Amino acid sequence: MLKISNFKINNLHGYKNYDLKFTDNTLILVGENGTGKTTVLRIIYYFLSGQWNALAKFKFESISVQIDSINYIVKSTDLPNRFDFSDKNLLMHFPPSLRRRLMDMSENFVDNEIAFSELEILCSRYDIPFHTILKYMEFANEKKDSSLQKKLNTDLREIKKALEDIRILYLPTYRRIEQELNTIFRGIDDDELRNKKRFNHNYERENYTELIEFGMRDVERSIESTLNGLKDFARESLNSLTLGYLGDVVDKKYLEIDVKQIKNASNETIANILGRIDNKILSENSKKHLSEIIENVKKGQSTNDEHAKVICHYFIKLLKFQQELERKELSISKFCEVCNNYMADKTFKYISSSFSFSIISKKPQKEESNIKLDQLSSGEKQIVSLFSHLYLTEGEKYFIMIDEPELSLSVPWQRKFLVDVKNGGFCSGMIAVTHSPFIYENELEKYTHGLGEFIF
Repeated sequence: MLKISNFKINNLHGYKNYDLKFTDNTLILVGENGTGKTTVLRIIYYFLSGQWNALAKFKFESISVQIDSINYIVKSTDLPNRFDFSDKNLLMHFPPSLRRRLMDMSENFVDNEIAFSELEILCSRYDIPFHTILKYMEFANEKKDSSLQKKLNTDLREIKKALEDIRILYLPTYRRIEQELNTIFRGIDDDELRNKKRFNHNYERENYTELIEFGMRDVERSIESTLNGLKDFARESLNSLTLGYLGDVVDKKYLEIDVKQIKNASNETIANILGRIDNKILSENSKKHLSEIIENVKKGQSTNDEHAKVICHYFIKLLKFQQELERKELSISKFCEVCNNYMADKTFKYISSSFSFSIISKKPQKEESNIKLDQLSSGEKQIVSLFSHLYLTEGEKYFIMIDEPELSLSVPWQRKFLVDVKNGGFCSGMIAVTHSPFIYENELEKYTHGLGEFIF
């Protein structure tokens, strides 16, 4: 696994120098508002993800990171720092409404180029989301063939190679998850807003994701995608077993059975297997008969009867299928489990036999009614949105960066939130900035430092 040792920023704002030290790829920075925690976090994020245009907004001399004992350095002079309105190829990457606004803005000054710092001010005046400008510029600059861009692309490739298969996951202050869309994309046409993934989630190929837009609809899609994937796997596996059954009977493979797997299977596992078999394939009476044979085998009764051997042979195959399915179900099962640690009056429930998910109230009711995701509190939504992304993206490893994780979280939640994130099995590293002592009043205290400790 990669090891980040330190991250150095020279002459930030012309006078600040930081040399941040990491332990186990983990760092929690503490400081009051206004101390520069968020600025440092964003610089680390932009650097590791190779968002050079966004990084160019900051005034600094150089930035370096040490990964696996190798230093990667970018100087401020290496970065693009101006927007060229005469660059038609660049402008063509913008949607029409945004392009028109940029052209209207360009009429107010003589030169075709403008510094990013001035552009950000003008964007605010003209109601243009500067964040979006930078995203489109990153997309357009990938196509350029200049020596500067080649160097930056080479640097990015080297950093990405050092990070191996790790995806960088950045969460700005949580209040943005539910509210920022209306601000960030203010004035953009509806059809363009629907295609906003072009400059957010499509950048996953660049090994990073910024969760400024992770609302409950995204959670619903993630859950639905996971459930559909499980259903497809079950259907294809059972079809394959059915097609192979005739050949096994002809070749008399059932004579070679080893009933240890059946004896070790739990009653719950057996019930789940039988529950997945459609009544059109196996009637309730047939399931009952099959269950009796399996139960007799578990009790140690003889399987010399050829009929019983055939059933046991096929059931062992179903057991192997069930074991593989349970492995695939771990993601949504763990997602429900970790979310339930934060829910006082409701339960997240995954039903394996029907591949279904629901949120059930713990309060006694005449009729059991499902709770919708958008009915959760803001704190619950933060928990659910993050953990759905982490648990329901199978196989991903994340380097997680979180700005003020304490927002909208109760004190008990604050004490366990980052611990759950770090110990989830998907976390290859973590940086968080906070001014709440409850965030690190736990096993993470050894990774916690004041930002001032790293000034040199």
